[in-house]
Amino acid sequence: MDEYKGYMKVAFLMLQDNHDWMDFKKVMLRSLPPKMRKNFSTRHPKTKKQTLNNFERQMIDIYFGETGIKLRLESNHD
Repeated sequence: MDEYKGYMKVAFLMLQDNHDWMDFKKVMLRSLPPKMRKNFSTRHPKTKKQTLNNFERQMIDIYFGETGIKLRLESNHD
């Protein structure tokens, strides 16, 4: 997870007080090299709903520890 921390800091600088997980995820996916993107979840193929996997939950916890901001998956991202 340490290899993601630098990218997380960039995302924080871009998002500031935005607490939306999907906005954070978009910044991360756009800035990460392809090999590092594989740990992120994808949408459910039929319902298209987003769900968090363990990697993403861990990333949210680390982000909270570093910034004091708890990222949330808003329900309007169906």
